[in-house]
Amino acid sequence: MPDVVIIGAGQAGLAASVCLSRLGIDHVVLEKHEIGASWRRQRWDSFCLVTPNWTVRLPGQEYGGPDPDGFMSGGEFIEILERYADRFNVPVQCGTEVTNATPLENGWQLATNTGVIETRAVIVATSTYQAPSLPAFASNVDSGIVSMSAADYRSADNLPPGGVLVVGSAQSGGQIVEDLLIDGRNVVLSVSRAGRVPRRYRGRDAIEWQDLLGFLDRPASALENGRQRFGGEPHMTGRDGGHTVSLQNFHAQGVTLVGRIKNAEGSILKLDKDLHSNMVAADRFATNFCHDIDAYIQRTGLSAPRVENEINHAPLSAQDGFDEPDRLNLSAAGITSIVWATGFKFDFSWIAGAPLDEFGYPVTARGETTARGLYFLGLNFLQSRKSGIIYGVGDDALHVAERIHRYLKIAGS
Repeated sequence: MPDVVIIGAGQAGLAASVCLSRLGIDHVVLEKHEIGASWRRQRWDSFCLVTPNWTVRLPGQEYGGPDPDGFMSGGEFIEILERYADRFNVPVQCGTEVTNATPLENGWQLATNTGVIETRAVIVATSTYQAPSLPAFASNVDSGIVSMSAADYRSADNLPPGGVLVVGSAQSGGQIVEDLLIDGRNVVLSVSRAGRVPRRYRGRDAIEWQDLLGFLDRPASALENGRQRFGGEPHMTGRDGGHTVSLQNFHAQGVTLVGRIKNAEGSILKLDKDLHSNMVAADRFATNFCHDIDAYIQRTGLSAPRVENEINHAPLSAQDGFDEPDRLNLSAAGITSIVWATGFKFDFSWIAGAPLDEFGYPVTARGETTARGLYFLGLNFLQSRKSGIIYGVGDDALHVAERIHRYLKIAGS
């Protein structure tokens, strides 16, 4: 019986394994598919990280390549995870799915597709983004139109000829729109309430500014409401070295922008008339971010000269003439495919006795729960904003490993 079972072999699970090994704790990593499964199975072919290469740091291994300010592809990051697992001899059992976790008097019992495993402690490292979340009305769309989630989209080559509707303008939606434009497709984008940030501002990348300003260290308690922990990310991209993505630029490139979808029936989609307000909100998000940076520079005296046109968008005004249709006829618009970039959902109900909040999200103190021997890693705002991205998972993994080391010593005494 291993002392600890880690569920999930993404960056969080692998980082936890390395930290446990350093403390001499016997453990195993159970993975339903393969190392880095979500990066392999839920990303499109041209996908790149949106955080710079310098943020790729795992316990015992930080990025040491020639392009720290660049953005590696999804495939390159998968290779990093595989090499990391090999270098530190991570004990991964691929093809093992955990279907149920039940607390015992002195540990946990895990039901898997290969049998039952008992352990003294469990680390759940299955991430916040577990399965695509599509609106209920997505099933009402005409069956002749190809409909898929962003997690299932791979490239324009996999879609039938014709126009494409992308639903959702957060990070994934914006990047998929760009991918389709490069392929020469006619694109309609249903604009959501996601914000945006400039890729670079005053000579530095947006992620570097977020780090300097302390945004990445903000706890969940700093958010307006708990649901924001798993909302859409502001649109930006790391493709082709990284550049600013804006709705105005999409419009200038021929993308038809419409409001959010309220319902669907056959080839007719009912729309909210919220396009202009959503675009204004996205720009306000970017403007506020830049103002925060300006204030930080003034306060600290940091040398960061202004760069012409780096915000890279045409300002909106109330007079901008974007149409606000209340419906979209897919057939008349020549749309043959829909990509639903409408986010992901999570499910932790398979863990008996797990402390969950009103959203079904684990309640932890930086990964440690009130259930004896139960821990979580890799979740959005586990400790801070940084917890849910590659940059911060290592620090949380080290903390959880140390807490488990203490727990095992106390439990064994």
